[in-house]
Amino acid sequence: MPAAAPAQPPAPDPHALLLAAVQAGRHGEAASIAAAWEGEALRVYGMRSAEVVHWMEVRADLARLADEPGRSCELWIAVAHARIARGEAPSDEDVEAAVDRAHHQWEQVRDPDRARGHAPGLTALREQVPGRRPGALDAVRRRLDALSDPSRKA
Repeated sequence: MPAAAPAQPPAPDPHALLLAAVQAGRHGEAASIAAAWEGEALRVYGMRSAEVVHWMEVRADLARLADEPGRSCELWIAVAHARIARGEAPSDEDVEAAVDRAHHQWEQVRDPDRARGHAPGLTALREQVPGRRPGALDAVRRRLDALSDPSRKA
């Protein structure tokens, strides 16, 4: 009887690695790990796969944890587009959640130029995915007006 091959230790859970990096304040490392996993998911499963969308969401949340609301907003916008491209309806809970998160992160962006830069993408999504709370699109437009005219309040 041939000798049994040595048992391979289980691969570490990438989410645990990410959590440890974030808790240690190594946000760049966490973002790099998540980007690598997203790239691998893209290679293995394809662009519209649930696995790729998952890693996009992880990256968006990592940007939030790193206090990078502009980057988080950008990534949540991409997540919403990816979900819609996968055939999910604008009324699907996960699509609405992605748009709501993008909107929330956009409201945290303090650099007016960066906020204005994300506004067209967010506005287009809010037109397609108004969400369950009325007035979200109007709120985007009000803040955009206020960003264009600082004498106005958002």
